Amino acid sequence: MKNFLLKITFIVTSALFAMPIISTVVSSFINENNALTFDNYYDLLFNCFIFYPMFWNSVLYATVITLLQLSVIILCAFGLVNVKFRGKGVLFVIYIVLMMMPLQVTLLPNYIGLREMSLLNTRFSIILPMIFSPFGVVVMHQYMKNIDNGVIEALRLETNSIFRIIISGVIPQIKPCIFAVALFVFADCWNMLEQPMLFLHKSELQTLSVFISNSENYEGNIMFPAAVIFIIPVVLLFAAFNDSLEKGLNFGENK
Repeated sequence: MKNFLLKITFIVTSALFAMPIISTVVSSFINENNALTFDNYYDLLFNCFIFYPMFWNSVLYATVITLLQLSVIILCAFGLVNVKFRGKGVLFVIYIVLMMMPLQVTLLPNYIGLREMSLLNTRFSIILPMIFSPFGVVVMHQYMKNIDNGVIEALRLETNSIFRIIISGVIPQIKPCIFAVALFVFADCWNMLEQPMLFLHKSELQTLSVFISNSENYEGNIMFPAAVIFIIPVVLLFAAFNDSLEKGLNFGENK
């Protein structure tokens, strides 16, 4: 009886979370007269050409930021775990505090810094601030504490290169966590809205999330198809790396 109730609770909860997505998909095939049609997709893909640069901008920003952020995350986490220096504990606490701060707190300092460097309204205004995110460092640090240090010690006898140690001895052991963090980072970058709205004024540089948020500027019922296309990349990534996501978040079970 207990297992049956748990299954029912799980099914009901899953259905509640899935309802907005299902509703969006269904609505994308319904026109203003409540009839099933593909016209909404036709109007979006063949009559709304601004959709394409914004879509590929989202792909570019999310991909580049994810790759660069992973490079910084791995190096920072490795240093926090394996390098002894004064104030390391305080530094890690600062990372945790920064991770807990809402995005809106950092928007104004970022805006002022980008303005002083004359980077506003450029792609760098989106990419540069997003490279240095504390979330991935905290997660990777917790996972990296549990890896086999014997491999690292053996490599230290062969080489003094930190990069070779990381590439040969650390990265193979933390692949599940790398995939998990990459998925979170990509999803975060894919969904970002405030940064492109504030830091970019040219529509050809803005993202798909900005396109969807400006639905009142476009005629027809094209927002639902745009929302469906917006969902697809993250859903595909989650489906492809679901196992790695589960393993990467099990910090204490990767030995």
